[in-house]
Formats: sequence, structure tokens, C-alpha cells
Amino acid sequence: MIQLRSATFKNFRSLRDVSIDFAYEKPKVLTVIRAENAVGKTTLLTALTWALFGDAALPKRRPEYRLHPLHLSAEEVVGRCEIAVEVKFATIDEETGEVAEFNLIRTTADVLVEEGTWQPQPSSLVVLRLTSKGSREIENPTAMIDTLMPMSLKDVFFIDGDRALAFIESIGERTAKRKRVEDAVRQLLGLDLLEGAQKHVDEARLEAMRAVKREAQGSNLASLAEKEEQLTADIATETERLTSLTDDLTATDGRLTRAREAREKILLEGGGDRQQLAKALRKAEDDLSNERKNSESLVKALRSYLNSSSLTFALAGSAIETAASVLRDLEDQKVIPNTLPEIVQERIERGVCICGASVTPGTPGHEVLCGLLNDASKLGKHNEILMHLNAAANRRVLGLDGKTNWVNAMKESERSLQSSLGTIRTLEDRVGELEAQIRGIPEKDIEAADRLVRSEEGEQTRLNSEIGKLRGRIEVFRQQLDDVAKSRSKELNRESKFIRRAAEETAANDLLGVIKGTIAALQGETLVEVSQKMNEIFMQMIVAEIDSLRGAIRSVELTASYDIVVHGPGNSSLDPDIDLSGAQRRALTLAFILSLISVSGVKAPNVVDTPLGMTSGAVKRAILRYAAENSPQLILFLTHDEIRGIEEVLDEFVGVSVTFTHSDHFPLKIKNKPPTDISETLVCRCDHRSWCQLCELAKAN
Repeated sequence: MIQLRSATFKNFRSLRDVSIDFAYEKPKVLTVIRAENAVGKTTLLTALTWALFGDAALPKRRPEYRLHPLHLSAEEVVGRCEIAVEVKFATIDEETGEVAEFNLIRTTADVLVEEGTWQPQPSSLVVLRLTSKGSREIENPTAMIDTLMPMSLKDVFFIDGDRALAFIESIGERTAKRKRVEDAVRQLLGLDLLEGAQKHVDEARLEAMRAVKREAQGSNLASLAEKEEQLTADIATETERLTSLTDDLTATDGRLTRAREAREKILLEGGGDRQQLAKALRKAEDDLSNERKNSESLVKALRSYLNSSSLTFALAGSAIETAASVLRDLEDQKVIPNTLPEIVQERIERGVCICGASVTPGTPGHEVLCGLLNDASKLGKHNEILMHLNAAANRRVLGLDGKTNWVNAMKESERSLQSSLGTIRTLEDRVGELEAQIRGIPEKDIEAADRLVRSEEGEQTRLNSEIGKLRGRIEVFRQQLDDVAKSRSKELNRESKFIRRAAEETAANDLLGVIKGTIAALQGETLVEVSQKMNEIFMQMIVAEIDSLRGAIRSVELTASYDIVVHGPGNSSLDPDIDLSGAQRRALTLAFILSLISVSGVKAPNVVDTPLGMTSGAVKRAILRYAAENSPQLILFLTHDEIRGIEEVLDEFVGVSVTFTHSDHFPLKIKNKPPTDISETLVCRCDHRSWCQLCELAKAN
């Protein structure tokens, strides 16, 4: 766990000489930086990330992104401006509670080469380990920081509230939005690192295979090794092509969106029937998009019925009931215990029986449970398997009613899907009719805009088709690779002289299996866990306004394809851009990010700029309360409008509070003339309820 303790900024844009302490002790882990727009909030966020991650964290490359203050007098600088950010932080070992304190200092300089032209110098990083005896310099500070907080986590823990909305809002097409969500998930769950490890291990496996091929030249084993190597190369090539095509599709989606918007703008400016035509087309396209999302949800629901264990019980209920009866007889005969040892162990640890009686050490109940646990430990393998089968049968046996319920649910799911597909066909026809009307308008501007739309639609269709075919090819290659690998493994094991090579390959394959299993778990069960946590957090944040929503929002979900979906009544899909308020969109964005952090187990400061924009009332208070209660350290940059109405919640959680103002804001925004004539961010220790000579606003705000 990492905690920020304080930070000092020298000549970083408007932060000429600013120092801030951060709250970190529970329960008051919240630091509030009260500031209006254009006073230095975003600059502070950028400065902190630059200190930790270097130039790669800046919004643009230097010198395009200027670091030194904009207005520098001749007295302040003579051809060179020194820039520095110093951050004091601590790491806490969660097992031992041991605290280690550090001082991080990142410095650089901008050199004036001619009037108005500055040349940035490379930045340098020093990290000092602070002890009671002084300090010592860390040998590889960049590696240390990367271990504590990798660059890939920057946009998860250091958040611009407005930009973070890109996870759910239609900034670009759906493909781009999916990519943003996928990248965030991959970064926090460490999938890139795992896939890198997988690549290295696979290379070791291939090297062992190549060695066998060389030593078994001309044999069937060499031929199989060659096929396996070729299939591996084919998969890598096609996967690279798939990535390229997916990137092309993202770009095409963006161009298509802009082309449709341009065509719509021309139609709207035409007034009358053309304006109505544009509105009708937009509505039809939105309805079609929503219905396609609904159809995807229905397909997923149908698959869940087909993949569920309920299908097994529906089709083989009588056989399972017979088996359950046999298992119950074995239980009555004491051949197998009637309670799983895991449950017995849990009750012993809790000290309370299921019936409510005490089973603490020394009680009769504790002695009985320990006896059951001892008996279970003596079971043979076969009896242990029978015991777990019995427990499963007791939980899952379904009679005729269960079968009937499953069949009825399956039929209803199928009917819903067919109805949705019919609606999609109707809406596709409607969109086609409206576009045909547009093509019939004899006007060059409209004709040109429509040609561009159709051209991008054609490219989108082509790319989707190519991607589908390519995925099919990759799947075929993988199946062939699996078959060849099995055949080669059999041949390898028959040849005693290749035992060592076989062992090397087996070890690599075992390790690959572990890595692939971990990746699959993260992409499967962990993704489901993130989805469930996001839904839990979001519903808590908006619970106060559920009555006013009239049940419009039933749940939210992160799908396996990295779509953030909002479900309404009847499992219908809601469009976040249209059907959610600004407050709900903000809550959903923060719920997604907080769910990622929670599931990942990474504990680090959450630094958020403008987290409560567009929110109000109960939702605003709920968002703040949840974030404060569930963050190990929380640093929020809040405007006066964001603070209004949440003062009591802030009283409860704020440990440190400061106010930013800017000298340029006098006299329009701040009442009193600041004690400086230069352009800079000014800091006072006023909290969310107080004002001073420096920060008092020019008028009530």
C-alpha cells in the first residue's frame, strides 16, 4: 500500500511555489482541494503524475506541452527555468504494518534559446529512503516506483472526472468505447504483464521443440514439430492482422459517426421536411442500436440456460434422483458423512453452530465438530468423492416442477429473442427507407454527404466481415495446433532419447497452462466480479433517487466484450447518453473505476479532479460517502458548486482541506487584490466552510 504524505511544486506551470499536505489517517482519509476552474486543479493532477511517471505522463510531448510558468520576468530567470516536484510518500506492509517513508524529487529545466523559444531538458528522478538516522538514495528509483504503482495504472488512480466519462459516453463509436474499457481492465488486472510472461514461456517451449526437430531430422516427430511451429507462427501472424483490422474498424467507426453527423447537420439546416427526415432517421438509428444491445443481452441469457446445470437436471432428473437416493442410503449407513468438512471447519472457526449454539473450545459442540472433522480426514479418495456428490445432489436435485420451470423459462427466452430479432429487421427496414428518401433529395451537398456515409458503411461492413473470417481462421489454427501438439507429445514420449527434451517441454507447457488459466480467470470470473461490484456500487450511489426513477434502472453490467450496459425493465437496454442523467453517468463512471480498484486489490491513493460535476442532492452525497468510506486515501479537487450541499459529509471525512485561487482572477472572480503581481496559483488553508482575505470571492457563489 502506498500513501501520499505531502507535495511541493516549484515553477510547474502556474504552481510556482505551492506546498500541500495530504490526509491519510483513518477515518479522515479525505483531502479536499477547493478550487474553481482555471486556477490549477488539472495542473496539480498533471504535476503529481509527472513526478511519479515522468514525461510519459504529460498530456503532450515537450516542448509542445510547456512546463515552466507562462509569464517569467527577467528577474525570475536568466536563460533557464528550474522546475521541480517533490513528493513525500510512505509504503505500508499490510501483513506486518511496517511503514517505510520516502522522498521523491523529479527535476528538469526549460532553457531559453531565443526570445519566446524554450528548449526542454531531460528530467531526473531521485528517491530517498528516510530513516531516523537520515536518508539514503535508492539505486534504481524508476524501477521502484514502477513496482509500487506501474504507469499502466495512472489513469485509474489519477482521474480527470470529465475525461473519465469516455468509458460510458459515445465519444467516438462503440468500438472505441469498448477499447477504452478493455484497456482500463487490462491495466489494473495486469493482463499485459501476464501475456508478456506467456510469450516468454512459449518461446522457451518452442526452443525445446526446435531442438527435438533438429535431433530427430527426417522422422515423423520432426514433421510434427515443423507443423506445430508453422501453426504457431500462423496464429501469431493472423492475430497481428486481427489487431490491425480492429484498429482500422475503430478508425472507420469514428469516420462514419462524423459523416452521419455532417449529413444530419445539412438536413437539419434545410428545415421543414428535411429536418423531420433527419430527426426520424436519428430516432430509428438510436432505436436500432438499443434493440441490437437488447438482442445481445437476450442471446447471453439464452446461452446461460443452455450452459446451466439446470439443463442436466431437466434432461436427466430421474437418473439423478436415483443416484441421490443411493447416496442418502450411504449417508444413513455412515459410509460418508452428512456434512462437508469445509462447513464443519467454518463453524469451528466462527465458534457458532448452524443452530445457533456455541461451539467454542471446551464446549460439547466443539468436541462433536472436531470429531466429525477427524472422521472426514480419514476418508479414502472414493468416499470423499461420494461425500461431495451427495452434497451436490442434495443441493441440486430437481423434480418435475423444476424441469417444467426450466423448459418454460427456455421457451420464454427464445420467444423474447425472436421478438427482438423481428424488431431489428423492422428497424433496419425503417432506416433503409429513410436513407432511400435522403438519397432521393436532388441536392449536391446532401448527395456528397450521403455518398461519404455509404462509403464508410461499406468499409465498416467489409472490416466486420474480414474480422469475423479472421477469427474463424485463428480458431481453426488453434484446434489444429492442439491436435498436432497431442500427436507430437505421444511420439515424443515413445522415444527414450528425447526424455530430457520432453521434460523441458512439459515444464514449459505446465507453466503456460498456469499462466493461461490465470488470464482466463481474470478475463472470466474476475470480469464477472468487476461487473457485480460495479452494479453494487452504482445502485448504492443512486439508491436515494430510485423512487423518482420509477424503476427505470434495474442493473448495470460489464459484458465479456467490455461493454458497460444499463438494464431497464424487462431486461431492456438503456442508452447512457440518452436515458441516464448527467449525475447517473458520473456515478456509473466512478462505479466502474472503483469496482476495478476493489477487485484488483491494489491499494493506492485515489486522486480525482471534478468528481461530482453534473451531480446534485442525494446522488452527490451518496457518491462522496461511498468513495470516502471505501478508499484507502482519497484526494478530491472540488469546485464551490460541487461542495454545495455536501458540507456535512465533508465534515465527517475531511482530514486536510486547502483552497486554490489564481492571481489573474482579480477583480472579476476574487474580491481582494492578491499579494503578488505575477500570474500564479495561490494557496490558503481555508476549508470547505471558510473564507479568508486571499480566497474570498468577488460575489456570492
